[in-house]
Amino acid sequence: MNLSYVVFDVAVAVLALRSLAVLGTRARWTSTGWLATAGYGLAAAWRYAHDGPVPGIALVTTGCFIVLTAAFIIAVVRDEPQAEPLLWPSRVGPTRAEKRR
Repeated sequence: MNLSYVVFDVAVAVLALRSLAVLGTRARWTSTGWLATAGYGLAAAWRYAHDGPVPGIALVTTGCFIVLTAAFIIAVVRDEPQAEPLLWPSRVGPTRAEKRR
């Protein structure tokens, strides 16, 4: 077991779930990205919590990584709002268009 990786991946998953809770359904693609990030973090933590190979976990982490990457790219192109501040989100921040006004 690699404890430092497990702790880091669980922390990433908790941060992703907090961002998801702050955003709700206001930013569909951003929320999808955070949900996939939480899935990736939990799957990676599960992988590193075991010493031997875990069947199918590489497929899950790869799938979550592809989904989170695509969702965040679409969210940036669509200029969706993000959860702010970065380290522990507590509010929905303005979009780029709202910042320019």
